[in-house]
Amino acid sequence: MTRRADRLVQRLRLWTARLPLGELPAALAERYGDRTAIEAADRSWTYPALAADVERSARSYAHLSGQTVLLRWSNRVELLIELFALSKAGAVVAPVKARVPDAEVQAIAQATGATAGVAEAGLWLPALDGVDARPEHADTALLLCTSGTTGAPKAAALSHSGLQNPLLLALPVGWRRGPRRRRDAVLAALPLCHVMGLAVALAALTAGVPWIHRGRFDAAELLRLIETRRPNTFVGVPTMYADLEREGAYERDLSSIQLWISSADAMPTERARRFQAMGAAAVVAGRSIGWAVFLDTYGMVELSGPAGVRVLPPVPLGVPIPYRARPGLAVRAVGADGRPVRGGAEGELQFRGPGVMSGYRGRDDGLQQGWLPTGDHGRVFPGDLFVLSGRDHDRLKVGGFSVFPAEVEAVLDAAPGVREVAVVGLPDPRLGQRLVALVVAHTGFSAEGFAAWAEERLAGYRRPREVLVVDALPRGRHGKLDRGAATRIAEAGFPPG
Repeated sequence: MTRRADRLVQRLRLWTARLPLGELPAALAERYGDRTAIEAADRSWTYPALAADVERSARSYAHLSGQTVLLRWSNRVELLIELFALSKAGAVVAPVKARVPDAEVQAIAQATGATAGVAEAGLWLPALDGVDARPEHADTALLLCTSGTTGAPKAAALSHSGLQNPLLLALPVGWRRGPRRRRDAVLAALPLCHVMGLAVALAALTAGVPWIHRGRFDAAELLRLIETRRPNTFVGVPTMYADLEREGAYERDLSSIQLWISSADAMPTERARRFQAMGAAAVVAGRSIGWAVFLDTYGMVELSGPAGVRVLPPVPLGVPIPYRARPGLAVRAVGADGRPVRGGAEGELQFRGPGVMSGYRGRDDGLQQGWLPTGDHGRVFPGDLFVLSGRDHDRLKVGGFSVFPAEVEAVLDAAPGVREVAVVGLPDPRLGQRLVALVVAHTGFSAEGFAAWAEERLAGYRRPREVLVVDALPRGRHGKLDRGAATRIAEAGFPPG
């Protein structure tokens, strides 16, 4: 096949999301040429430079072809480069954050069945000998771990095609000509080991839009960056928006932002409207015109990131604003009997189609005849529109991250002085929810010692913010923890305000 034919085939695979992730940088370099792809705090990458770095690393990983590789790296662009490189070498990648406690890294290694590891200098990796090394599906690109109701992490198998959105190639963003030429840039400070951070990076790169990445969220720094770099899109979680307001966002010039995007948890509509007013539809002759658009997204790891989006209006409407499922993704609501409900009746939301995981590695409890049960409840309407009405009681949202109490309790059960422990969530204006631990204690239990013990073993968003010592945990007739009653106990112990 001639080089011209090779390029045509590559272009077709790019437009149809049939490229492995590892081949994406080279295909985008062919499409976008020498324009800027990534701007980090210490350096920038053009598309060809990104592709060259990926190719260089991929050559050193040739011996890892066919293996599942644990990738532990700090939240830098190099993490994405190593992920692309491992994929190009033929490996399935299991990313894990650098700051996750070592015990959690060990659990993730077990859940993913990783047989090899790659880590940034100075970071620990577990011994990976003797792990069950069953081959993954040919289209599996990543194994991303999510919390589970059983107290152990579950590894969701995400595909190369499901992680890519070919529609971004046709959007009028990142164009060299026309009214939007060189006007688009995306600013985000999201973790690249989290599905939303990865989805934002892939979306910006695919669309040909400069992606401005910061490895750590600092509200003051990001406000300065918006004023000086003038990006037109910002992506964050509700907690970040709360911190930006606290840092004095009202007093800053944020008029360059035409599109605010929130992910990971429901965005308070009043806060969204305030940010719409701080941005602008356009800036003409130094004057801001109109309001910015605010998009609120719905998604999860098992859906490869965003699965639905809704536009929050700048004025109250008095009715719930529905989400629109992303193209190709079907959504339904099912009742307690597992059958679809009709006419906008409430039920558990389920999804099927591109982006839905192929399953949890080593488990058979992930899908139901191709449909993913989300644990979230809502109503579905014609046109793949849906509204949320609530979440399963066992799933909490802390700072945009999903937390299942059983997983945290499995760790805290072993803390010194703990006889029994239950973890519940209370409303928090910044985090959405904060964790509270109800502890039935042995003599000599220390709340301060308990907090220090948890700090060594749990990521920050999974650590209880308060501890309440109780005589007994509330239980139902069959001895199962009554989490609703436990939450009410915590509410009485830590009343609002």
